[in-house]
Amino acid sequence: MPARYKPNRAGLREVLASAPVASLVADHAERIAAECGDGFVASQRMGKSRQRAIVYADTWSAKHRDARENVMVRVLG
Repeated sequence: MPARYKPNRAGLREVLASAPVASLVADHAERIAAECGDGFVASQRMGKSRQRAIVYADTWSAKHRDARENVMVRVLG
């Protein structure tokens, strides 16, 4: 009889909430914000079960440029 895979959910939750993962998520968000240009900022926080980050247009000119040129969509590919 073949062995069945049983995930270690507590271990995965611990990894997703760890400091190295937090720095990876923050670095990735900062890189995307830098590629978007002036006026875009990254924000990172601990969610319910994992690290989360968001990149958004903080200034009116960045919001206008994103609406007109789809800057964040182009950066993400």
